[in-house]
Amino acid sequence: GAAVAEEEVTDPTDPSVEVEEDSVNVPDAIQDPSGGQDCTVNFCDNELTTGFLQKYRINVPDGQDPETCDGCTIDMELIYDGEAWVSIGFSLNGRMIGSEAVIGIPGSTTLKYNLNGYTDNLVQPMPQEQQTLTDASTVFQNGQTIMKFTKIMKEPGEVEILFGDNDFLWAHGSAPALTYHASRSAFVLNLSSGAAQEVTAPNKGLWLAHG
Repeated sequence: GAAVAEEEVTDPTDPSVEVEEDSVNVPDAIQDPSGGQDCTVNFCDNELTTGFLQKYRINVPDGQDPETCDGCTIDMELIYDGEAWVSIGFSLNGRMIGSEAVIGIPGSTTLKYNLNGYTDNLVQPMPQEQQTLTDASTVFQNGQTIMKFTKIMKEPGEVEILFGDNDFLWAHGSAPALTYHASRSAFVLNLSSGAAQEVTAPNKGLWLAHG
């Protein structure tokens, strides 16, 4: 197993210690949910939380190196036990604001969104010219919400999805309408190895809350 480093514990009452509102804590333990699979050949699975599964596969064009990955795309599926909106977000720092996401609502068009704030009026679809997803759908069948899409990993002006470590966000609602979330979290996922670790944020209850 990985060595666990001792962490310095600060006194939360110390006025000299500033705690940023959306700060994150990265745990030391890293799990490898893919079992060492090649995620460019087979779909790799990552259990986001109980009853919510992420599946993905990286498509590397012939003659391309996965490390540079020009023209690479990623096939992704989210499978949620229940009927609700579901989302996978792409972040530079594990925080919601300033990030981007693909949000699926059963029976509606699966789109890319800009996450500009914690209220639902600030979660807006990207302009039409940035709606570049292919084979995108979100359906409710056999008791599960299933979102599927293929996304270009490197797109101009957007958060790049890397072959290595990525800051991702997951979320789902409690109903098939984009309103207050039921649950969400940030996590780091290495797409090449399948190693994932959850990132916790102290205000994780504030996503898509009505303001």
